[in-house]
Amino acid sequence: PTDVQDLVGCALAVLEPHLGRRSVDVTVPAELPPVRMDMVLMTQVLVNLLDNALKYSPPETPVELAADIVGERLTIEVADRGRGVPTADLDHIFDKFYRVPVPEGAGGTGLGLSICRGIVEAHGGTIEAHNRSGGGLRVTVSLPVN
Repeated sequence: PTDVQDLVGCALAVLEPHLGRRSVDVTVPAELPPVRMDMVLMTQVLVNLLDNALKYSPPETPVELAADIVGERLTIEVADRGRGVPTADLDHIFDKFYRVPVPEGAGGTGLGLSICRGIVEAHGGTIEAHNRSGGGLRVTVSLPVN
């Protein structure tokens, strides 16, 4: 069993040297129960999701991280106010080596989100991405509580 607040804290500690003046708005209720997961692997998932949100959104906008229990599942959301993802690419961003072309030229191999999906699915969970109204992307991880 893993404390969700500890999970979020570990991911933010990894990214802290790269945040600069960027803010991450965190909403994690204190009363969340521990959830069975591999702390190291799920920390990597959060680091990857937060890193992408920071890379692909304007530096003056905060990144949002929220966690809560919805029914029998833990839901973790990472959201930004970047350009989002073209609708045609949304179904493919978790595929191996798939990269959405971006004018900023942000680097990467196209494996980060694929690795996230593999880790989440190994936990019996799901991961989805949706464009936000008003701009940006929201990635939602859902894991079984029991």
